[in-house]
Amino acid sequence: MSNRLVESPAAPVLLITQDVAQRLETAEAIDAAGCAEAQRKVDPSCDATAKAIGGGVAVFCGAESPLTHSLGLGMHQPVSAEELDELEAFFHERGASVTVDLCPYSDQTLRDLLSDRGYRIVEFINVMVRTISRDDAVKAHPAIEVHQACAEQDELYVKTVIGGFFGREDLTEQEVRLGTTLFHMPCTSGYLAWLEGEAVGGGGLSVRNKVASLFGDATRPAFRCRGVHSAIIRSRMIAAQQTDCELITAGAIPGSGSQRNYERLGFQVAYSKAIMVLE
Repeated sequence: MSNRLVESPAAPVLLITQDVAQRLETAEAIDAAGCAEAQRKVDPSCDATAKAIGGGVAVFCGAESPLTHSLGLGMHQPVSAEELDELEAFFHERGASVTVDLCPYSDQTLRDLLSDRGYRIVEFINVMVRTISRDDAVKAHPAIEVHQACAEQDELYVKTVIGGFFGREDLTEQEVRLGTTLFHMPCTSGYLAWLEGEAVGGGGLSVRNKVASLFGDATRPAFRCRGVHSAIIRSRMIAAQQTDCELITAGAIPGSGSQRNYERLGFQVAYSKAIMVLE
């Protein structure tokens, strides 16, 4: 018998308004800036930094880092050509491509500017969301234990989560730095899933302004299709219930197994973001 749970905690359909989108994008922007802070904490000599621009934030964590991007632009105000100039200079001065997470609820001025300057779409990300409250009947997985990782488990967390994401055990220095940065983000907790005495997967949880964000989900290849990801989601949902969160969110590649797992647990697609690049 499969140990995958098929029941889904009930959640009302959420009307996605400008206010909801602003809350979700703001929470993610704060987390993104926290990545630069975490990287400086881990390596005080690094040049990681974040800067508020265009109502959002630009983050640099290394020219090739996936954490180097901008988001939240145009969510609260129009974006001017001068602000986009400033954004582009921020990345170009550091030898990085300009990457903009474009939310469909952003101001039209941002979309017009990106189009006029030849930005291209390289990826789409579905923003998943559901309401969360202490009264929601969220159950832990019966066969897979998930616990919050302690400070002494930072190396295990990086090996498990980043190794699971890339599907291999041998990680580059940059990949280890990525995992260490995510583990040390402010207002964040890392969770590890255990099966047969091994750490088999994990993910992060941050809580800001009554929005809980789930990120960095990964399962080691040998343990996939056994309910690990569902267990990790459920445990972080239970942790979020202990706070005063009203919304819980995550990102997923459209049509992916991750999206399906979130949907089984009551999440809906709030909107799709276009990841746009000017190289």
